[in-house]
Amino acid sequence: MPSAQRISPPGAPERLRVGMDYRPAMRTRTGIGRYVAGLSRALAANGCDLRLYGVFFRGNRPERREAPPGARLVSWKVPARLVNWLYLMRVCNMDGIVGGCSVFHHTDFQIPERPLRAREVLSVHDLTFMRMAGSHSQRARRALTRVVYKAARRCDAFLCPSEASAQDCAEHLGVGEERTFVVPHGVDQHFFSIPAREAERSRPPYLLALGTIEPRKNVPRIVAAFNRIAERHPGLELVIAGRWGWLYEDVERAVRASPARARIKLPGFVPEQQLGPLLRDAEMLLYPSLMEGFGLPILEGMAAGRPVLTSDREPLRSVAGGAARLVDPEDVESIADGMQQLLCDEELRSDLIRRGREHARRFSWEACAAQTQRVYEAVAR
Repeated sequence: MPSAQRISPPGAPERLRVGMDYRPAMRTRTGIGRYVAGLSRALAANGCDLRLYGVFFRGNRPERREAPPGARLVSWKVPARLVNWLYLMRVCNMDGIVGGCSVFHHTDFQIPERPLRAREVLSVHDLTFMRMAGSHSQRARRALTRVVYKAARRCDAFLCPSEASAQDCAEHLGVGEERTFVVPHGVDQHFFSIPAREAERSRPPYLLALGTIEPRKNVPRIVAAFNRIAERHPGLELVIAGRWGWLYEDVERAVRASPARARIKLPGFVPEQQLGPLLRDAEMLLYPSLMEGFGLPILEGMAAGRPVLTSDREPLRSVAGGAARLVDPEDVESIADGMQQLLCDEELRSDLIRRGREHARRFSWEACAAQTQRVYEAVAR
């Protein structure tokens, strides 16, 4: 299968007006929200004429109603049905609301029914709902499938964070390589400069699993693997940090049935300002996901100086770049062995920490923004 296009580093950027759906960055910032925030900040700093769309009714957090320096944010708090009606009646559209633009970037699967006047770019983070049985409810799968097929017919370019995601676009959506561009995500620089923890620990040692609690994050197997090593490490805890997503009943059952359930903590969503210290103090980051489009927490854990355990499958294997302990995500024994080794093998821990930080420095939002601007310019032409 032909590879998707890779974008070479740009020269001087043209002044091009770009609209972007900024709503994921204005909600609780999980992976897509951090992607939108990091990319928009770097685009604006690079001189892109960026107009951000922040129109929705619920979830618009007041502290995030300000645009990154150099960008313009249109933030209305209005019912979605009203906005959709205005779209259908041709009173307005996303590109018109932000002040007119040549290119509009849909950063998630929230695409209006009617095509825009601007050229349209869509970020396809992953197609898990099409590839992994049981990853979403039947209703969600139908809705998402309808959206991506609509996008496949009308969008001018697809931004994919990995080759695996680009191949999914070709296989499941029939999108040719001429419309598919691989642009890896970046890492916020603050993860590299988290202050060292104090000599005296304020809490017991813990393993950290990070991400929205939903089927592909593989949490029941993480709990089962922790059960196997818990007796050998009496003071060790397992922290499963992330907002409750969907179809998480198996997670609740696994935690309730665990003989070490008193040592399993579920703090929920962790705000950005607390995520760095939480990573820094962990013994390791656990990310044995069953399926991802990229795997940003891998790089964030590496940048924070933690050894990382992740899945030996694409694209996680490529994102880890040989600087993580790889395991079979469907084999509890493999996950438990990886945990045990990273807890006990100091030489391996030190080596992965060193190589992980070096590897994570190769990914920046500035590089992501530069490559994304090249896509915008190509689409506008």
